[in-house]
Amino acid sequence: MARSERFWAKTVKQRHEMIAADYGDVSQMPLFPATDLDSYAINPYTIWDFAPAAYNCPWDVERIGRMGDGGKWVCGMSRYENYPKNRECIIYSFGVRDESSFEQEMLSRTNCVVWAYDFSVVDFGEQLEPSNRDRAHFKQVGIAGKTDESKTPPFYSIADLMKMNGHTYIDILKMDIEVAEFDALDGLHRDFSAAGEELPIGQLMVEIHLFPSSGLTSKIFLDWWERLESRGLRATWTEPNLLAVTLSASNKDPIMAEYTMVNVQDSKNILFHNH
Repeated sequence: MARSERFWAKTVKQRHEMIAADYGDVSQMPLFPATDLDSYAINPYTIWDFAPAAYNCPWDVERIGRMGDGGKWVCGMSRYENYPKNRECIIYSFGVRDESSFEQEMLSRTNCVVWAYDFSVVDFGEQLEPSNRDRAHFKQVGIAGKTDESKTPPFYSIADLMKMNGHTYIDILKMDIEVAEFDALDGLHRDFSAAGEELPIGQLMVEIHLFPSSGLTSKIFLDWWERLESRGLRATWTEPNLLAVTLSASNKDPIMAEYTMVNVQDSKNILFHNH
C-alpha cells in the first residue's frame, strides 16, 4: 500500500504543478485543450490525463460482464469469490438499463447480494438468470445527492437507500448514471462527513460523463475528483469510452471514461484487511 500511495501522491503533485505552469489556475484550463496540431504541440493532454489510474490494485484485476459498454474492471475478484463467511457481501448497482451481464457474473461467481436501481427501466436485463433472482433486488428509482420523493419515479441519495435496506457498508458500488454521479457521490461525501467517519464503500466502478450540457469544467471536475481522493478513493484502472468519438458527438471529444477506484481508508475493505 505504501508504494502505491507514493505513486498516487506523485501524480497529484504533477497535476498541480502542470496546471500551475500551463494555466496559472485550473479555472483557466479547458477540458480538452488540444483541438488541432498547433494546440497539441503546446498542451498534449486531456482532462483525463490529470486523473490517471496511478494506484496498483493489490490483487488480480478482471473484467466482469460483457465486452464493450456494460462490463466493468474489478480489483480483487478472487477476494469476492472467497468472501469471509461471517459477513454479507453487498453490491449496489446504479444504472442498469437492459444490460445486466455484470450483475449476472457477479452473482454466479460469488455469494454477494445485488441491490440495483434505475429510473428508466422496470427490471434487470434478460442476462440475469432465474437461479440468481433470490440474491438480486431491483427498484425503479433514480439516484441523486439528496432524496426527492416528489418525483416520479422518486430519487434517493445513496445514504438513504442504505438506511432503507439496513446496510451500513457497500463492498462494491457500480455506477453509470449519466452525469448524476457528481451529485450522488458528493451527497455520499456529505452524509458521511463526521470526524473520523469512513466512506462506507470498498470499491467504486463509475463511468464519468463530461456532457457539455452539464456545465462541467476542469475546475468542477478536479475539485470533485479530489474530494473522492480525500476520502481514500484511489483509481486503479481506467479506460475511455470512445462512443462519443465514434458517433461524432460533442465535437468528437472523449467525454466519457470508466474508472475503478478502491478505498484505502476503509477498515472493512477485504482488499486490504482479512476480516
